[in-house]
Amino acid sequence: MHEFVGHGLVIPFHRGARDFATADGERLVRACVQQILGTVGASDFTQGELPWRTEFGSLLHLLRHQQNDVALREMAKVYVRDALQRWEPRVRVTQLDAQRADDAAGGKLILRLRYDVVQRNVPGGQMLFAGLEQTVAVTP
Repeated sequence: MHEFVGHGLVIPFHRGARDFATADGERLVRACVQQILGTVGASDFTQGELPWRTEFGSLLHLLRHQQNDVALREMAKVYVRDALQRWEPRVRVTQLDAQRADDAAGGKLILRLRYDVVQRNVPGGQMLFAGLEQTVAVTP
C-alpha cells in the first residue's frame, strides 16, 4: 500500500479483533474525510468539539436550523472545501454537489464529493487514488 496514506483508526469507531478497527489506503482517507466533516470546528459562535484542537473540523454545524435553500447549499460547499483543504492535504476535491433530500424530518442536505488522493510532498502531486466518491448527510 502507499506509505504516504498511512494507517489509522476508521470512522465510525468500532472494535476490531483486538482493539479499535484500523485501515489504510482508500478506506483510511474516507474515514478521515468523514471525521473532518463530522467534527465541530471553532467559529465565532462555537468553541470547537475537540478541547485539545478546537479549530479542527468543519463549519457544517453552522447550517443547522437554517432554511434548506440554494444559499445554504452553496455555503455547505464552501465549508466542505475549506475544511478539506485545511485538514486533509491528501484530498483534491474535483466535484462537489449539494442537494436537498426531503424526508419526514424536514429535509436533509446531501453532499456528494468526488476527489482524488494525491501525494503532496512530491512536485506536481503524484496521484494515488482517482475519482473516489463519498456522500455526507447534514441535517440543517
